[in-house]
Amino acid sequence: MIEEILVGIRDFLQPYLPLLNTHNVDYLTRDHWNTYVPKWIRQEERIDLYDLFEQRYRECLPAKNFLEEFIDNIIEWKRKIEQITYTREKFEEEILQEKHKNELKSYKHTTRTFMSKKKEHEVEILAPVIDQLANMASTDSIIDYGSGRGYLGVKISHDYERNVLGIESCEATVHSSERRIELLLKYQKDLCDNTKYKTTSTIVDSETNFQKLFYQTFNCHSLSFLLCSLHACGSLSCSLLYHFVKNPSVRAIANVACCYHLLEEKYVANPFTNYYSETDPCSFPLSHRLIQEKTKLGRNARMLAVQSFERNKADHTLNAGLWYRALMQVILIEVYGLATDLQDIKLGKLTKKSLTFEEYVWKALDKLKLDKTKITSSMINDYWMRYESCHLQLHTFIQLKVLFSGLIEMMILLDRLVFLQESVPTASSYLVTLFDPIKSPRRWCLISLK
Repeated sequence: MIEEILVGIRDFLQPYLPLLNTHNVDYLTRDHWNTYVPKWIRQEERIDLYDLFEQRYRECLPAKNFLEEFIDNIIEWKRKIEQITYTREKFEEEILQEKHKNELKSYKHTTRTFMSKKKEHEVEILAPVIDQLANMASTDSIIDYGSGRGYLGVKISHDYERNVLGIESCEATVHSSERRIELLLKYQKDLCDNTKYKTTSTIVDSETNFQKLFYQTFNCHSLSFLLCSLHACGSLSCSLLYHFVKNPSVRAIANVACCYHLLEEKYVANPFTNYYSETDPCSFPLSHRLIQEKTKLGRNARMLAVQSFERNKADHTLNAGLWYRALMQVILIEVYGLATDLQDIKLGKLTKKSLTFEEYVWKALDKLKLDKTKITSSMINDYWMRYESCHLQLHTFIQLKVLFSGLIEMMILLDRLVFLQESVPTASSYLVTLFDPIKSPRRWCLISLK
């Protein structure tokens, strides 16, 4: 059933991939509205696709037009996904066993965590889940894969007194995690004797020996491990799955992925490096059927997978930043004659959010080191007036793409779930939505126990 839903989502998305692989900065310069948006959406004078989606999801009424039928198709896939995945509450009730639940140490709370509210939310939820999974897998040793500043690993080692090895390839990030622990010591004295969380700056590959690495770090032997990761970027999540499949000592995994745009694909070249390899074991797709049928997504479609419908709906700025950038693209091409390829114009984010468009233009020109005498305030205002009527259309265009975001993410994650079921058929594997979608859009956790 899971593979059937995966293939169904793939087939549903296929005709929309040209739309989903557009880049928003080219919205005006390449006339995305008329090129990619169906006529039955363009003819709507003003519509909020998010509101319509929620209304159709609640009411379950017969569709009256093409737009409602389109929305209903997405909703149908959403409901099918709900049938094969778990909410956190359902997972805790049906899968996690009460007898494996540990009591937290009474002194776990501290006035300072040196984490953002978002990270606190994620760590508070994921740490006890990992502790219970480790009990179910009968392992005391945890490896925090792509550990970053050690938010998750420190929490697990402190609250549940487990040995946790944080593996992070960036030495600067490892040093940053060490500084954070030093700060924690000032506010949480019981951490002083905590030798259960250690880090190593190592690049994990297919030959990495976790038992040897653990012994070198802790000076004690461990025969089994749980691998966990909180927002492991790109192909790092696939690497974690690879070790679960190939390494008998890895008894369980809990992986929250992110940065899908950094994944490599087997059948689509990276637009910046032109790299692709049909034999890369850690690229998309992983499952046999999708490999056999040479399934493709594309980088911009994968970028959409990190978007949250709920978070975007809560944003009332009408995508002002994207609108400024799209209009700036017109100026860069018409006034400065720059090429339209993505690689040629790298602007990134500008610091202050509450900029007027004119302020945005001047800051952008400074950042790109372009001649500011080529354009005047009057010219900037003329560009604004010429395209102002397109702003709401861009907002609808973004909404249209975001409606697909959950299906794209689910296609990537179900591909991984099917891969686990094919590769380790005796393991129990689950997709669980853990976090609040507004606080933490990358909220799905792929869990598997041998």
